[in-house]
Amino acid sequence: MQKEYDSEEESSEKKPTISKKDLAKKIRREAYLRAKEFKKTDPRELARKALAKEQRKAVYQKAKERNQAFKKSKKAKADLSDKVVLAVDLESDERPLAPVIPINIRRQKRP
Repeated sequence: MQKEYDSEEESSEKKPTISKKDLAKKIRREAYLRAKEFKKTDPRELARKALAKEQRKAVYQKAKERNQAFKKSKKAKADLSDKVVLAVDLESDERPLAPVIPINIRRQKRP
């Protein structure tokens, strides 16, 4: 009888038992994989992704246009600041006045 008891004990030890923590982890993983597969084929999720993609493209295009406009205005200001405009008073004996310096040059920070 003693031997039978020992053999039963050994056979139960050979079976791998999963702890509650590992079992919960396995269940969560399976649920995650099921949800992932469902999201791949769900029409509402696919429509939401397509809408988000279109919105991202629109925002990107607006930002791109804004950046191009900013670069153009910056280049125009740089071209203007390179030229010093001389004001000439044509009414009083055509004597040139002091050079007119654009505002953006006067307000530049000095290094």
